[in-house]
Amino acid sequence: MIHKMSFRNFKCLRDVTIDLERFTVCVGPNASGKSSILKGMHFLCQIFGFPQVTTQHNELLQFASRGVRDNIDLAAGTGGQWYRVRAHPSPPQVQQNIRNPPWSGLGLGVAPDLNSTEWKLWQFQSGVMAPLPSSVLLRLEASKLVVPNPSPADPTVMLPDGTGLHTALASMALNDPDSWQHLQADLRRIIPTIRRLRHTKTVINQPSALQFDTVGADSLPASEVSEGTLLILGLLAALYAPNRPNLILLDDLDRGLHPKAQKELIVLLRGLQQTNANLQIVATTHSPYLLDSMQTNEVRMTFLKDDGSAMCAALTEHPRYEKWKDEMGPGEMWSLFGEKWLVEKGVAG
Repeated sequence: MIHKMSFRNFKCLRDVTIDLERFTVCVGPNASGKSSILKGMHFLCQIFGFPQVTTQHNELLQFASRGVRDNIDLAAGTGGQWYRVRAHPSPPQVQQNIRNPPWSGLGLGVAPDLNSTEWKLWQFQSGVMAPLPSSVLLRLEASKLVVPNPSPADPTVMLPDGTGLHTALASMALNDPDSWQHLQADLRRIIPTIRRLRHTKTVINQPSALQFDTVGADSLPASEVSEGTLLILGLLAALYAPNRPNLILLDDLDRGLHPKAQKELIVLLRGLQQTNANLQIVATTHSPYLLDSMQTNEVRMTFLKDDGSAMCAALTEHPRYEKWKDEMGPGEMWSLFGEKWLVEKGVAG
């Protein structure tokens, strides 16, 4: 689990450090840095998971804050160590072909503390587990979830945008029937009108398509069910995938869901965390109803200052939190307090 993230000159996150829980939800105005937090976390996990095939420097530079000529830096704290990737628009020449070289200040580094002066070069070792959790950043699109086309890379896997949902679930139904039944049961908990899922018979050169049996009708194609139903199904497909990630990053967790379904979704996700001790969830939302299903210490607020830089703080840092914590839930606090208090309080970032 990642317990803390540091962002420097990454998009609008020019100097932000955020504490993370096993389940953390970010809330704030549009374009205030919520999605950038998810993107930065995913980028860092991917770098440390597949550094041998990733062009770290050039990829990180594309996310540099506007007008910045300083280091672009992402760092994560986990398991008593910190791991970071850093790039610079004009990197200095670094001596190459040195065995066990010291960390030059760029690329991948590891240290016992974020502010340590003893950062060392981190190098990929074959057969050694990646230090950061495997992650998936879900940005599901209803238009991709509807179409039964398989993923071009692997027909048994759904892509983060929802491409390949139908064939991935068909593979699950065939090869992992227990997960297939659990997925359908979880879908019914959130969308009670769904009776079951099934697939059309396979036709040569045509992928099997998903069909929905509901309380009101049978054999509905994906194009005839609601966007919220498709988005929840895509999320469950990722959670029950064969190579399930340990870090789920979700943009707009509440999208397309009735308030009661939002609450049921949080209960379901917490239940999955109980069965998977390594599962961490970081999400964004705009729903006070969803926030009221969270613990106050799990909520992070974002706000964009006039200079275009983002600020981030825990809801528990609000000056009146102690006064109102026993009277209001997180959603009510957000509705009452808003986000401008971050500027008034002088939160770093």
